Amino acid sequence: MAATRLYTVHEKGGLEGEVEFVREGFSILAFIFTVLWLWVHRAWLAGFVVLGVYLLLGFGQTMLGVPEYLNWAIQVAVAMGVGIFGRDFQRAALARRGFVETGVSTGESIEEAEMRYFGKRINQLAAAPAPEIHSTTPVIPA
Repeated sequence: MAATRLYTVHEKGGLEGEVEFVREGFSILAFIFTVLWLWVHRAWLAGFVVLGVYLLLGFGQTMLGVPEYLNWAIQVAVAMGVGIFGRDFQRAALARRGFVETGVSTGESIEEAEMRYFGKRINQLAAAPAPEIHSTTPVIPA
């Protein structure tokens, strides 16, 4: 039996527009492929900052004689930070693109989380009262 996962849901343009699900928790792929993972998820700024840190570390080791073990430890710490906070960077990138966080959903897979979320949203829309229509033109009795 698979573990239940938590996803935040982000919409742009309502249900008719784009909907993105972002899984919560540590990302092993973000830990391993830090800069590439950030760029794939359109977290451009964070990706360039991490790339800059890695370039500075390489410069520091080559030009300033920083010990290799310290350079390695800092690289692992940065990668760990991206693995832990990568989903937050992803959510921030979605917000900059106009997405709004509209809720959370759970499921053993993303498909199950999507079915639960959209089923709940459809039920909410069906239960909502019809909007009242107010005419701006006067009604003249016959």
